[in-house]
Amino acid sequence: MTLSRATLRNLTGMNDEMGVLSIYANADPRAEHTQDPAWQKRLRSELGQLKDGLKTTGSREQWQAFAHRVNSLRDDLDWLLDRSEPGQGRALFTGIADGATERVSLQTPLVNRVVFDPRAHVWPLVSAWSSCGPAGVVAVSADMTRLVDVRFGTTYEPANVRYDPGAETRELKGPRAAHPGAAQHSAPQHDLYERRESDRLLRRVRQVGADVASFATEYGWEYVVVTGEANLTHAVVEGLPAGFTPTVVELEHPVRAVPAPKLAEMVQPALAQARRRRGAELARRACDDANSGNAAACGLPKTLLALSEARVAHLLLASDGEWRGRRMPDGSYVPATTETVPGDVEPFLGERMIEAAHGERAAVTVVDGEAAVPLEDGVGAILRW
Repeated sequence: MTLSRATLRNLTGMNDEMGVLSIYANADPRAEHTQDPAWQKRLRSELGQLKDGLKTTGSREQWQAFAHRVNSLRDDLDWLLDRSEPGQGRALFTGIADGATERVSLQTPLVNRVVFDPRAHVWPLVSAWSSCGPAGVVAVSADMTRLVDVRFGTTYEPANVRYDPGAETRELKGPRAAHPGAAQHSAPQHDLYERRESDRLLRRVRQVGADVASFATEYGWEYVVVTGEANLTHAVVEGLPAGFTPTVVELEHPVRAVPAPKLAEMVQPALAQARRRRGAELARRACDDANSGNAAACGLPKTLLALSEARVAHLLLASDGEWRGRRMPDGSYVPATTETVPGDVEPFLGERMIEAAHGERAAVTVVDGEAAVPLEDGVGAILRW
């Protein structure tokens, strides 16, 4: 299964009465070339520890169901651990009681992790979406514009727009500037011709903006990098329709004959910087607006309250955030306190916040590093009202 917004929402809603087993593996082909690498040993060890722990703390029925389900996952586990299979980052989800199983494969790394919880554990996928999710690269040159989809370490070139830049060979002729002592003669006016052809090309390139907007909607691009000669990239950006929502990055770099994978590699630093900058802007906006009494929340208590009231439009979570909460009788959550009984603590409060946000079709962004500093408790939100 490829990772899409629909995939994320479906996995977020995956639950099972006896629990969901979520296993993440980073099957890096460049890692140690031994028959049984350390990361594979750790994953198998964690599975064994889970099984032993359930035998001690869970019901006999749950332990038996867990053991049976893991034994039935032989083919899925072989896929997860086989470095020769496509995809470096892999995730496997299975319901212990109903046996529903989903696979996700990415060309970007994922953490090695095993989680057993009533619902699927999706944090690593949400984090991957924030750091390398759907983006478009618009490579513009004098004869065509290429549109390239970049996501999770893969590239795909869905279309290119070719246009005739006006390569006519005729010369424009006209009178020289008036000279009182000489007859007027017809002479080539190359500069005038070139200006006209340049203007014509720029008009055509501006029209590509509508194509870019159409593909951005179809492919769900959140960022668009426009690269090429400066005058051409400016023309594309000028041609984007009003209300174009993806973040736009302009790069001045010749790209006429660059293959799509190389093109993605070239723009990656600027794209990563744009993602970090966008995360920082959202974090500052959430806390500034919250402090000004506008539609935003900053800090765990206010964000949990907004989630319970279905007011969140965009949830922001620090990549290193750790949160503890307590489930209330109405299904909402409040921050855990020192008086909270350990058995009542929700250990995956970040997951519960993601579930609540996705349930209301809200966006979720994991904000990395210093960009998350403005977020009190490492969490905030842009609200609908």
